[in-house]
Amino acid sequence: MDLPLISVIIPVYNSACSLEKCIESVQNQNCYNIEIIIVNDGSTDDSRIIAERYAKKDSRIIVVNKKNEGLVFARKSGVDIARGKYIQYLDSDDVLCDRALESLLNKAEDTNADVVVAPFYICTEDKIEKSLFFSFESLSGIDFLRSMLTWKMHWCVWSKFHLRSLYQYEIDRPNISLGEDVILSTQLLFYAKKVVSIDDEIVKYNYTSSSMSHPDSFNNSKYEDLKGYVKWVDNYIAEKGLYDKLNKELAYFHLKTTFMRLHWGKITDVNKEMNRIISNVSLYPDLLDILTKRECKIISIYRNASWLGYLNLVRYKFQGKL
Repeated sequence: MDLPLISVIIPVYNSACSLEKCIESVQNQNCYNIEIIIVNDGSTDDSRIIAERYAKKDSRIIVVNKKNEGLVFARKSGVDIARGKYIQYLDSDDVLCDRALESLLNKAEDTNADVVVAPFYICTEDKIEKSLFFSFESLSGIDFLRSMLTWKMHWCVWSKFHLRSLYQYEIDRPNISLGEDVILSTQLLFYAKKVVSIDDEIVKYNYTSSSMSHPDSFNNSKYEDLKGYVKWVDNYIAEKGLYDKLNKELAYFHLKTTFMRLHWGKITDVNKEMNRIISNVSLYPDLLDILTKRECKIISIYRNASWLGYLNLVRYKFQGKL
């Protein structure tokens, strides 16, 4: 039997209400030389029953049943048994757009690329929007990482169709529930020699209050994940000898994540980060262009007096303006 060209990996945890549409969106692709790996991560609903029912009717479907360990290790379990030349991740509450795999595969094969990136649709209860995206002909993995650090593109790994051979390198997998895509994408891009883009949207991403990246699902555990992945990115880039090369992009990354902390109300942590932020803004004044007027004001007050800046944060928090 010929090896599949594409391994589509679908991690599943209690997704019975959306799993059928997700699976069928892959089955209905006009790219047939694929395998569909459904990793049931210890679901307690009917997800396992649904997955195994589809597997009985479609020989391309492989179901892996495992104890619950979280998204990071569910994805790893899929990669460990994948046989395809390329990997495409798909979350169980999302669906592939028509002809998505064909577009991705053709671009990868025509350009001999390690990674193909693509836009996607963000679907909420009220509307459907196209994701942030810019088209380009070809970039190195490091140069594309620049665009990720500066928020010109999304971090999600399922928007990156990539060679399975990238996993021959050592891949670190901290078991977190927020920022796991940041960590995996950073490593894939570090090892990728060539990244290309297509303009076709490939996924309909269902962004609801239960989504892991939605503010309604944030808690103290996820805040610890935020701190963890920010530190991880810093350490990884330093270990790989890229700190000086990506210094401005890291300054941007820390500016954005520091104000993310502020929106969580973590003013003590933000206060600790402010010396770094002020130093970075002095080196790269154009960083202020990405901030709101209030955020610029916060930095301005800190520049005059750190104690006054901290009191200003306390006032904003009391007024509910963070």
